[in-house]
Amino acid sequence: MAQLKVAGKAAILLLVAGAGFGAYKYLLRTGSNLIPEAKGGQSRVVARVDLPKDPGTPGYVAPTNLTLPTATAANVDAPEMRMLHWAWNAQMGLMLANGGRETTQGSLMAKNGVNLKLIRQDDAAKMQEELVAFAQALSRGESNPTTGAHFVGIMGDGSAVFLKGVNDILKKLGPEYRAKVIGSAGYSKGEDKFMGPAAWKTNPKLAMGGVASGYLRDGDWNIAMKWLGDNGLRNNPDEKTYDPDALNWIAANDYLDAAEKYITGYSEDRPVVKNGRRTGDTKTIRVDCVVTWTPGDVNIAMKKGGLVNIVSTREYSTQMPNTIIGIDKWMKANRGQVEKMLDAIF
Repeated sequence: MAQLKVAGKAAILLLVAGAGFGAYKYLLRTGSNLIPEAKGGQSRVVARVDLPKDPGTPGYVAPTNLTLPTATAANVDAPEMRMLHWAWNAQMGLMLANGGRETTQGSLMAKNGVNLKLIRQDDAAKMQEELVAFAQALSRGESNPTTGAHFVGIMGDGSAVFLKGVNDILKKLGPEYRAKVIGSAGYSKGEDKFMGPAAWKTNPKLAMGGVASGYLRDGDWNIAMKWLGDNGLRNNPDEKTYDPDALNWIAANDYLDAAEKYITGYSEDRPVVKNGRRTGDTKTIRVDCVVTWTPGDVNIAMKKGGLVNIVSTREYSTQMPNTIIGIDKWMKANRGQVEKMLDAIF
């Protein structure tokens, strides 16, 4: 790719750090058809992971001649590119660069001759499916497929296993069709969080026996895992049992559903385990903590309350970069357009 500006290089460094952390932490949510579900097991103390320090953007000088894009769609003479993304502030630079859902007049994308369509998709498994559909159409001879997505934007600390799930399928098409990380549009810095009772913040041991809702083995789940590791606490990896000596989990469909399960007081009956063995008792468990991001936290505050931010990506500021992923063969064949898109983002 073309030489990246300093800010872009810093974003890529954060991406690499986050992906390294997520390589062994992240599995897509239970039930994905591309990623095997988690295996149960005995609760254990989570290993501590030390994140790299935030390097900032040394030498970066903010441009002073930028103007806001208009709300009018631009008529860019270039093939359409589609990117699936979440509702997530880590990619606001991308949003500003495009000016809206479709490239607008006065935007950096329009000035660079890029025609980009942004499509919200909160389901990571569907993102995988759309990348696969795009690659399959490409393999059938379509130079710029109209099905699937050219790019997706996800959490960097989930990219390693996200990519494995996709590439295990795409390798059947040939090595040139693999999905690759191509850049980063920024990173989460306080938006993604682990929320729980205020007493847990001062005495983390009180979280033992707690029940968290979240999109399992995703970046927000990683926040809770790192917090448990920092405090020498146990996690129950079995989503079908309850361990009073560990933090337990209830699977959510996405980050908004995680918040909703707390708001509505979602409950389940589960067998109780101690030291990896079932006691014969059954307990009704109820969600009392959440991993989510905006507007999930806002919904909790407005509709129910009772939780505070235990820890977030403000404290773990290098954990969760945004990552932009595309199909290698198409990106190489359209190198100029990809470079122009990245230039606008950076």
